[in-house]
Amino acid sequence: MRYYIVDDEIGMVKALENIVESRGLGETVGYETDPEQAVKDILALNPDIVLADLLMSKMDGIELVGKVRARKPDITFIMISKVLDKDMIGQAYQAGVEFFITKPINIIEVEQVLNHVAEKIRMGNLVNHIKDVFDASEAERPVPEKQPEKQEDSLYEINLLLGNLGMLGEKGTADILHVCQYLIDHEKSYSREVLVHLAEEKEELPKNLEQRMRRAMKKGLSNAAALAIEDYGNEILQTYAGYVFDFRNIREEMDYIKGTRVGKGRVNVAKFIEGLLLYRKSLL
Repeated sequence: MRYYIVDDEIGMVKALENIVESRGLGETVGYETDPEQAVKDILALNPDIVLADLLMSKMDGIELVGKVRARKPDITFIMISKVLDKDMIGQAYQAGVEFFITKPINIIEVEQVLNHVAEKIRMGNLVNHIKDVFDASEAERPVPEKQPEKQEDSLYEINLLLGNLGMLGEKGTADILHVCQYLIDHEKSYSREVLVHLAEEKEELPKNLEQRMRRAMKKGLSNAAALAIEDYGNEILQTYAGYVFDFRNIREEMDYIKGTRVGKGRVNVAKFIEGLLLYRKSLL
């Protein structure tokens, strides 16, 4: 990821730059203590993520975000602030800020936030790429007399949910998508019989297929729990995770990550699959 840092205190700029570079989070392509000059630099350099101070003398962070997003809406902003005024924070989120990091900064918090935001950007780019591939394939495909339901559209929405849970890189995710497509095509609900049938098609044991899917689902649960530790009202949790996980299991996984629980949260394969289909159906 390519970062740009804006803060009228050079010490804070250097501290953030050091975290980015020393923790291997990406590269700092520029920084500025003058927010007016920073706007020009950001528009020219087009970084992935901008770390901006909320309160600066010449221009506050909210105004800076507004000026940049009017020209570059895809740049992601993380606000750095020691001010916790709810109205101001609300204005910042409305302007397009993705996350807040409070001053004095904590290295672990900064690293976690940057990692999660970077992962969200990567997943968003991947989902957009998948959509572009699907759209291109659809454009090249001859139109039949009676068009069936577009498989690409339904899987795109499911891919979106899985991407927001950070699961698209998991091996078992391909199996989950295959199961969902089968259920959509045959208008079925998930069952043991479906699992056995699809395992037979792959010439493998049902338990091996189920284990791969379960491992991918556990990765999603772990990612959701990590987000919840930072912000229980996170959009991904509220919009996506509730379809496929019980919040009790997310809480158990949160406790495991924080070291206050021995066992991890559990996943239910049937609930997860049916949750994906329910999410897809809600968008039709």
